[in-house]
Amino acid sequence: MKRLKNRDANAETRTKIVISEVTTPKSRRTLALTSELVDALKAHRAKHNAARLKAGDAWLEHGLIFPTSSGRPSDPDNFSHVFSRLTKSAGPGHWHPHELRHSGASIMLAQGTPLHVVSEVLGHASVAITKDFYGHLMEGDRRAATESISGALLGQRKRVAPRVAPNDAEETG
Repeated sequence: MKRLKNRDANAETRTKIVISEVTTPKSRRTLALTSELVDALKAHRAKHNAARLKAGDAWLEHGLIFPTSSGRPSDPDNFSHVFSRLTKSAGPGHWHPHELRHSGASIMLAQGTPLHVVSEVLGHASVAITKDFYGHLMEGDRRAATESISGALLGQRKRVAPRVAPNDAEETG
C-alpha cells in the first residue's frame, strides 16, 4: 500500500492510497507466528467479520487485515499520528510505527537470534545490511568469541554466552 499524488484535476483529494503488489519477489515473505499471535488474529478476524456484516453493501473488500469500518485501506498518515499519540501517552515518547521494526530487530538480537535470521525477517537484501545497521548491538558476540578462543588456547574450556553490548563495553578487537 502506498500514497500517490492524485493527477486527476477534478479529484477531491491531492493524494490517493493505492494497494499494489510488492515491488520485488523477495519482498513477499512468510512470517512465523506464535500460537498467541494466531489467537489474537483470530479474535481480530471475528471483530472484522462483525464490522463487515454491519457495513453491509457499503463494505469494499480488499483482503486487508486492518481496514477501516467500511473495508477500505486505513490512511497511513492517520495511523502514524494515532500511534504517536498512543506511545506518548503510554510513556515511550514520540514514536513512529517504523520504530517497532527497529525494536523488534534489537530484541531478536538481544535474545540470541542469529543475525542471518533477523536479516531474513526484516527482508534485508543481505546480512551485511543488517550487520551495518545493528552491529553495535553485537559487542557481546565479539567479547564471547574472544573469551572462547582465549579459553581454548589457555586450556580453560569456559563457554561464554553472547550478551548485548553493555554501556561500559571495552573494545575487544
